[in-house]
Amino acid sequence: MNSIGDVPGLAGRRVVVLAGSRGIGRAVVELFAAAEARVVAVARGEATLKELAASDGQGRIVPLAADLSEPGAAEQVVSRAADLLGGIDVLVNNVGGWSDRPGATGPLLKATHDAYTSVMDLNIRTTLFATLEAARLMIAQGTGGSICCTASIDGLFPAPGEGLYGAAKAAVVNLVGTLAYELGQHRIRVNAVAPAIIETDLTAEWLTGDDQRADRASLYPLRRFGQPDDVARTIVFLCSPAADWISGVTVPINGGQQATGNAFRWVRQHNPVPPDRKL
Repeated sequence: MNSIGDVPGLAGRRVVVLAGSRGIGRAVVELFAAAEARVVAVARGEATLKELAASDGQGRIVPLAADLSEPGAAEQVVSRAADLLGGIDVLVNNVGGWSDRPGATGPLLKATHDAYTSVMDLNIRTTLFATLEAARLMIAQGTGGSICCTASIDGLFPAPGEGLYGAAKAAVVNLVGTLAYELGQHRIRVNAVAPAIIETDLTAEWLTGDDQRADRASLYPLRRFGQPDDVARTIVFLCSPAADWISGVTVPINGGQQATGNAFRWVRQHNPVPPDRKL
């Protein structure tokens, strides 16, 4: 199991992690548990959640299988998770992803109402209403709290081919700033992380073959892809007392890609603009 090192004050913290069974979410759950926090891991797959809980061996991980896609489900799940823990100190809002609806990816001119609704529901609606429910519970407790959401590099830069997803993640970034302002009076901190490509089962199809991997890795000055722990360590830090005066920020986690000033070189190379047009 992973370790968060010397970040203090996590023992006994009541943590809820949405989309917590694999990839970044699983790494977050494991790091909090290793730091002796009590964690409810929420995801759809019951078998995977049970395996995750059993791997801890200390009883610190509580599995909660749930589908967050329906209106009202996010609030109900956060409330249920808080009941299981006897309260909530931390919410990690790791929900989001791509939609398989026609028009959800590719040029925005091909976007459809159905694709728009699917992408926005998945990436912003669930994030918003889960966050609001956690905030209400934290306010009622009167002890403050911390919320961290997962945005994306696509929410920080124009995202050719992923315009709907990028717009949804940009909404997450704005939401985090607004809520940090509004909830600060209650000692509730709200932050986000914005990863680039993280090597998980969801991105595996982009990273097949040595040539494609090398081409993609060349985007990053550090010349490697991100790993779930790279993001999880930042999330856990932002939710810990060590970050008590950090709120309203979105932390880019992209191996230096942002410093290149050309975040989507790969997209431009492989989806060139016609000769009579200029980017």
